[in-house]
Amino acid sequence: MFPAQKVSFEAQRERKAGPGQTLTAMGSYWKGRKPLILVRAILLGTLLPQTDEAEADLDIFEQLMGFDDGSLARRALEQSAIKPKDIANLISLQNPWEFFTYKIKNNSVSAEKINLMAFPLDAEEMGITIQWHRDIDESERLNILSLALATYNTYEEKAALCKRPEELDQDWLYAPVWPRVNKHFAHLGINANSHSQLMEQLGILRFGRRPKVADTFSGGGSIPFEAARLGCSVYASDLNPIACMLTWGALNVIGSSQDKAATIIEEQHRVVKAVNQEITALGIEHDNEGNRAKAYLYCLEVRCPEQVGWYLFRLAG
Repeated sequence: MFPAQKVSFEAQRERKAGPGQTLTAMGSYWKGRKPLILVRAILLGTLLPQTDEAEADLDIFEQLMGFDDGSLARRALEQSAIKPKDIANLISLQNPWEFFTYKIKNNSVSAEKINLMAFPLDAEEMGITIQWHRDIDESERLNILSLALATYNTYEEKAALCKRPEELDQDWLYAPVWPRVNKHFAHLGINANSHSQLMEQLGILRFGRRPKVADTFSGGGSIPFEAARLGCSVYASDLNPIACMLTWGALNVIGSSQDKAATIIEEQHRVVKAVNQEITALGIEHDNEGNRAKAYLYCLEVRCPEQVGWYLFRLAG
C-alpha cells in the first residue's frame, strides 16, 4: 500500500529545489543526503498501525504526507500556478462571477453577454482578463482549485502545480487532517493535533514511550533532522567529523527556535562585517565599483633548453 510513485515524485522535486531545500544551507555538497520527504514517509509508514481497512489506512497516510486532494488544493493555493483563466478553461461552473471578476480588453464582447456566461470559457479568445474576487472565502477558493486539479490525470501533473509540503505553514496545511486521523484511530484513543503529538501517542501505544530513532551513520543529517521534526527522540553519530558537524547544525541551527535563529543570523552578520573590515585593512584590491579581488593568477615562464624559442607556461592561483 506504500505510495512509492508519489513519494518518489516528491523526493525528486525536493532534490531539484536547490537552495529551496531546508538543509541546503548546511553542506549543500553532501550528495548522499536523503530527501526529507522520503524520511518522513518511511517513519510514518513504520509507525502507523495497520487496520482491516487497507484503503482507509493509505488515505490517512497520504493525508499525513500532504498527498491527498484536499492538501493538494491548499498547496496549489499557495503556489498560484493555476491561473483564473486556466480554471475558466478547465471546470464547469454555472455561477463563476460569484467567485471571479473580469476586465474587457477590447470591445469585441459586451459585459451583459459575459455576465450570462458560465465556465468553461476561453478568456483569451473572448478578450477578457479574469481575476479572483478579493473577498472570496478561502474555503470557496479551495473548492474551486480542487475541481480544477481533478481535471488532471496523474498525481505528478497535479503536484507540479503545487508547492512542496515543507514549504508551507504546517499548522495551516494539516489543520483539516487531524479530525479524520483521530476518527480513524479512535479505537486506539488517539487524539492528536500535530505530527509530534501523533508520533508520541503512537510510540506510547507500541513502546510505552516516545519513539526513538538512531542513525549510526548520519551523513548530512536528514534522517535525525526529520525524525526530530516529527517528534521522535533522536540519536545520531558518524565517523566523519564533517558529517557530525552537519547533523549538529541541522538540529541546532536550522531546527532552532525563531528567537535563537534570529540571534544566529545577527551573529553571522557581525562576523561577516568584521572579516570584511579586516580584508579591507589588509589592502586587498578593490576597483572603483566596489568589487573586490577574490583570487590572483600568476604565471611561471621557463625557456625550453632544447627547443630554441619555445616557452613553457604554468598558470597558478
